[in-house]
Amino acid sequence: MKYLLSTLLLITTKLTAIEFTYTENDSSGTNIALGYPVPLPIDSLTPIDGFRSYNSLTLRHQQMSAQSSNIQSITLGNTFNNRPIMAYQLSDADNDTVSGGIEGSALINGGIHAREWQSPEAVTGYMETLFDNQNNQHIEQYILENLNLVVIPVLNVDGFLQTQRFPDKVINSSESPRDGRMRRKNMRNTDESLSTSNDNLNGIDLNRNNNPYWATNPDRSSNSSVSIVYHGAGAASEPETQALQQAAIEANESRLRFYTDTHSFSQIYFTPFTSNERRNNVAGRLANIMRAANDYKYQYGPAAAGGGIGATDEYFAETYQIPSYTLELEPLNSARTYGGFGVSHDGFILPASEVNRMRQETSAAAMAGLYAIAEPPILQEIVVTQDANTVMHQAWQKSENGRRLTTLVNNELSPDVEYQLRLIFNKPMRHLAENVPTDFSGLSEALGISLSWLVKTTSGETSTVIDTSAGNWLLSNFNRYKTDSFQVSFTMPNEFNWSNTELLALNVDTTDMTGQTLDTNPATIADWQLGEWQYYENSNGEYNDIGGTDKSMRLIDDGSALYGDVSNPTNPTTPDSSNTNSSGGCMFWLLCVAILRMSMRNKYAETRTC
Repeated sequence: MKYLLSTLLLITTKLTAIEFTYTENDSSGTNIALGYPVPLPIDSLTPIDGFRSYNSLTLRHQQMSAQSSNIQSITLGNTFNNRPIMAYQLSDADNDTVSGGIEGSALINGGIHAREWQSPEAVTGYMETLFDNQNNQHIEQYILENLNLVVIPVLNVDGFLQTQRFPDKVINSSESPRDGRMRRKNMRNTDESLSTSNDNLNGIDLNRNNNPYWATNPDRSSNSSVSIVYHGAGAASEPETQALQQAAIEANESRLRFYTDTHSFSQIYFTPFTSNERRNNVAGRLANIMRAANDYKYQYGPAAAGGGIGATDEYFAETYQIPSYTLELEPLNSARTYGGFGVSHDGFILPASEVNRMRQETSAAAMAGLYAIAEPPILQEIVVTQDANTVMHQAWQKSENGRRLTTLVNNELSPDVEYQLRLIFNKPMRHLAENVPTDFSGLSEALGISLSWLVKTTSGETSTVIDTSAGNWLLSNFNRYKTDSFQVSFTMPNEFNWSNTELLALNVDTTDMTGQTLDTNPATIADWQLGEWQYYENSNGEYNDIGGTDKSMRLIDDGSALYGDVSNPTNPTTPDSSNTNSSGGCMFWLLCVAILRMSMRNKYAETRTC
């Protein structure tokens, strides 16, 4: 109802729009005082404490692309006014993960609403973080080498340029500012002048222009061309929306497993639920991981399946069955948080003095999410040494249909002898602060690992705990990434006898940096398909997207079942052909995507405001 009344008001004032000017302190006449300096677009290639001009942002993106083989530019299409819409692919040259799988892909969109300047700066910050740390042998390098990321810094180029053309001007009213600095929509049927007021309210809200819920919610989407939430003539009618869909193709839609549309403001991760409960649970856990990066400064807002507004997060959630978010950046309520006067809509005008911090905080959250969704953690190798000599070495190695456990060195262990045990994982396992392993917001602990030997003889079965308190996550002499290896000394008990031992297995209980537990059977390569993890086993061998305690490393193997006697386990020890990501598997996935698209129904209503 409020949008209907607003639309009627705007129609009556359309031809008599008043121009207002933002100022720092002067509220006389048609001035609107913010209580802080009016942010202006600045020409700068380097990150500044403020907002960069569109031209500077674009040059910065191109500079990074030219200087790094890990960043490639992509032209997705053109805007309504025929300006190119650029995306950037951030990944290494191959499609393989370090652990032997096929890289998944992720898509992050920015600048869909023109007035939300925080968004292009945040997304550019993600690019700069990966660019600056591409060889840091930790989280950022891991992401580039194990995930295919595509980002769109500014989707609504025409609208964004309009807001920067008039950075301190708006029309309509002080309580309902439109066009100029407060343009939200694209520039369909709109010229670039504020003085021609008959078209200032035109344009399409690109976040109402999407299937499957296009034009289904009259409270949050409108068929009036002057409404701020006008959904357009049809789903994906706009070239910008089509460019976003093209970005999914460029990212390899058969491998897509993550999407975020970056907005402002209200400090929350919105996500639409679907009918797939496993997908919903993963989306919730992943949102929690990104929130944890900033000590839960951001909230979480799931929406029940069965309603929508035509937003992009709904399109990606339903079309691809992936975790999909609308991220609303700060402030929480208004710029009063930073000492401003709290005038209407000033949440869209973040003070320049807050931009650099915002950019760093949101980059940390994005890196945590991308790291988590790239793949689950696995134990890849163990190496036992004594006086620098290798006594035992086992490793999971890529095979035709998954991985096979290979014993590379096999010597006996003796009682009362001090050995060194090194565990090698597929990813960096710990958060670093000033190059020191640290806790990660309650999701993981700096040490956070438990080890024990399971010993079975003719006399029975015993468990011997390895004291990990003196062990270390390695910052040198690691395998590929800092903290991908853990080293600790151990001694087998004096009653241990290699010759009469039937089973000697290492039990490993740990998580990665974000609290994800181990894929307990590395023989099958975990992969995201149709809204859930395939071959990500828990301690009972069940696929439940959580993981558990790894018991796969057997120095002496009696051939017993990996998971023991469970009532109804899955059978992860026999990977099927879909795990190889063959062309047939990809065709099957694409067929499923097509079916999902065909089955979309415009059926639900939702109350959020982004």
